[in-house]
Amino acid sequence: MSNTITIFDTTCRDGKQAPGNNHSPSDTLKIAKQAEVLGVDIFEAGFPASSVADFEAVSLVAQGCETMRTCALSRATRSDIAETARAFEGAKISPRLHTFIATSDIHLEHKLKMSRVEALERAVRAVTLAKAYVDDVQFSAEDATRTDRDYLRQVVREVILAGARTVNLPDTVGYSLPSEIGAMVSELLVAVPEIAEYNVVLSVHCHNDLGLATANTLAGIEAGARQVECTINGIGERAGNAHMAEIVMALQTRAEFFKVGHTLNTKEIKKTAQLLSSVIGKPIPDTLPVVGQNVFAHGAGIHQHGALSHSSVYEVMSPDMVGWDAERFPLSSQSGRHGLRQRLLVLGHHVSENELSVLYGTFLEIATRKVLVSDDDLQRLMQDTFVH
Repeated sequence: MSNTITIFDTTCRDGKQAPGNNHSPSDTLKIAKQAEVLGVDIFEAGFPASSVADFEAVSLVAQGCETMRTCALSRATRSDIAETARAFEGAKISPRLHTFIATSDIHLEHKLKMSRVEALERAVRAVTLAKAYVDDVQFSAEDATRTDRDYLRQVVREVILAGARTVNLPDTVGYSLPSEIGAMVSELLVAVPEIAEYNVVLSVHCHNDLGLATANTLAGIEAGARQVECTINGIGERAGNAHMAEIVMALQTRAEFFKVGHTLNTKEIKKTAQLLSSVIGKPIPDTLPVVGQNVFAHGAGIHQHGALSHSSVYEVMSPDMVGWDAERFPLSSQSGRHGLRQRLLVLGHHVSENELSVLYGTFLEIATRKVLVSDDDLQRLMQDTFVH
């Protein structure tokens, strides 16, 4: 089993499907080029059979990326697979065709109106056809986590025999708990010997409906999954997908626990998050882990003092690891003397303890009237206190 996790970015496919996240093919290429700089392994650029725009997006990415593998989604139908293969024409790197069909009884009965036998036949037929177009075929058992385990094992075995070398196990509606994801992956690795025999990679694709997407993804990795499907800033259907930066920094920060590596240049994480935000016109939530404005910002006096004494007191990773460049010690009415002194030093003002005491009282008066005290406020405070 590999000790390196494959990062599969579905920002411009699953992420784009959520209301308000749609963007143009040229923007998809822009995001893909940055994902390539970031070090993403597989980039799912769209669903070619769904629209002309998605076809164009996949084509642009396939022809425009030099080192990152392009992937595109296809339903388990002959026409979808043929259209996806056509979108790959001119690809610089051998592409991946990703085909899927639902396997849970809920989906089979209420959405597809078909039996387990028919779904299995379609899955095998789709993988076989895809294999005729490309070497790299991925199969997803949609709603895998709510699928009968015996049937899931059968589907996984048969699509491997048909030629799939990555099998994805989506928690399509974000229903599962980490222990359940771990058990599913572990059981398949034992019960389907073809996974090891054909060197197949198991993948997890987790949604965040119960706020467990990242936890479930990490549980999958712990159990033996070696590909993770995720998005920049965690965008995606409903409550979103697993947030790429959370997963990668958890693996890096807790390396002694997971004992696996990744390919990302983490210093590009913040820049990548900001690019997506500008493309889709949605701000990054202040508290979004790793990339939010408040992630490395310490407002309370006790926290500012602790972080200034040693960053590890209140930080599990350093800002420079993820390319973070925002203000770490925003000043408010919660700030203490240490935070005020530090900001004054940044502005070039060295003050004594007595001067700091004088300044701090006036600073608090200003801070009670404002959400945050700006550098301009501090410059005026220095001038008003010591010049007049």
